[in-house]
Amino acid sequence: MKKYLFTLCLVCLSFIYCTAQTTPKDWFDKGTTLKTNHKYKEAADAFKKAVTLMPSYGEAWHQLGWCYNELEQFNDALDALKKEESAGTKDNASTNFEMGYAYKGIKKYDEALARFNNAIQLDGEFSLAYKERGNCYFLKKDYGKALADFNKYTSLAEDIQDATFYYNKGWCENETGRYNEAVESLKNSVAIDNTYPTAFSELGFAYYELKMNAEAIASYRTSMMLDGETDYHPILGIADVYYDNLKNYDSAIVYFKKGVQLQRNNKSAYYKLGWCYNDQEKYTDAVDPLQKALALDPDYGQAKTELGYAYYKLNRYDDALEIFRQMMNKDAKDELSRYYAGFCYYYKNDQVNLQQMIAALTNLNTTNSLKYAETLKKYIR
Repeated sequence: MKKYLFTLCLVCLSFIYCTAQTTPKDWFDKGTTLKTNHKYKEAADAFKKAVTLMPSYGEAWHQLGWCYNELEQFNDALDALKKEESAGTKDNASTNFEMGYAYKGIKKYDEALARFNNAIQLDGEFSLAYKERGNCYFLKKDYGKALADFNKYTSLAEDIQDATFYYNKGWCENETGRYNEAVESLKNSVAIDNTYPTAFSELGFAYYELKMNAEAIASYRTSMMLDGETDYHPILGIADVYYDNLKNYDSAIVYFKKGVQLQRNNKSAYYKLGWCYNDQEKYTDAVDPLQKALALDPDYGQAKTELGYAYYKLNRYDDALEIFRQMMNKDAKDELSRYYAGFCYYYKNDQVNLQQMIAALTNLNTTNSLKYAETLKKYIR
């Protein structure tokens, strides 16, 4: 008898368990509870059971797509949301937003933008739609449009706690020359996440453009500390502060040398390093970085001039003239190539070509060219 009663209890419990969620609405409610508790995978499973029982259950398809987006299963999200549309959705703005988010996730930015546009047309106060449309423009490098949407988002949203959002906004402000605004955005970013190295680096750039040099160096150094000096951006950023703003070429050399060890494809850094060496009369040291700059860009005129100058100072007159001739052939108005070529011809005892350089500079008839011509006339014998 006891065995019979025990077996009956098990059967009853099994029946209760199996019938706990038997209708599409039961599974939908279970999924909603799981979603509220941030159990998105389990919630997705529950919503799938709801739509399996009722394929026309639009809201369940919508919630399933939402969960897939949260799980970064963007293709699955699109499939669910398209089925929601087929079922006849009631919340078109939200559906368009979720589809835009999924398209952004698979890097189909134009399709994403179309969906975000729909969402905004249906609900002009849909703050997240402005934010994510801005993110699409940001990823497409259309920084002006991105910034317009980011500003709209900040006007609609309250208590934004998204460090990446403020970083993206600050980046756009830097790209469009709004450096004071960039400082505020990026300070918000690092206030939310003080372990965000790229945000500190971008903040350093904004300060550099504003010539707030101490603040720029401090921000760049924080970025370097956070990333363990594995990113070249803050290192070359400090180099630029010393080179462009402070004219401290000794310190600039230290950071340019360190930076090009991490980023060997930065022609500007190589050029500036060579320029610093030339300024310090370390002409032999200047040759290598300037050659590397030209290996990256054979038409880099500033690097050519600087390398030609280094060769001239090293008494390598033929090497210098080879570079200066290239520049003169390419640019009939290049003054420095003719000026330094004139000195090379003087030291090669070639008075004929020296006088040709003087005549060419005189014919250019600019303030600098006439000054250069007068200087070279002193070397006519």
